[in-house]
Amino acid sequence: MTVYIDGESVMMTRPKKKYTTKEWKKLFNIQDILCKKFDIILTDHETTREKLFTLLDNINLKNINKGIDIFNKSVQSFGDSMDKLVTELDKTSKNNIKIWSDSPNSKSRKSQDQINLDKIWGLKDD
Repeated sequence: MTVYIDGESVMMTRPKKKYTTKEWKKLFNIQDILCKKFDIILTDHETTREKLFTLLDNINLKNINKGIDIFNKSVQSFGDSMDKLVTELDKTSKNNIKIWSDSPNSKSRKSQDQINLDKIWGLKDD
C-alpha cells in the first residue's frame, strides 16, 4: 500500500493475520473487509497438488492388494447368490407366470390389474 506523506510516497505494509481454514470459514461475512485491512495467511491450507501427494503417500501395494481381495470376495459372493437364485427358479414349476397379464380363466373380463392400469393411465383407444 502506498501512502503519500508531505508529497513523498511511503510504502506501508499491512499487518498479517493468521487463521486456520476452519476459523477462516467461520468469518465468511467479513472476509472481504479483513482482506482489505490485513494480509491473510491460512496456516493449514493445502493446495490440490499437496493433497494429491498426501493421498499418494497413503497408497501402497499392500493397501491395493487388500482392496482387490475384498472386491474379489464380494464379486464371488454375489455370483454364488445369483447361482442359488437361478437354480431355485429352475426348480419351481410356476416360473412361467406372466406379470400384468389376464388370467387364463377370464379372457372376456378385464383383470383387476388391467382395470387399475386403466384408472392410472386412462382408457386406451383401440
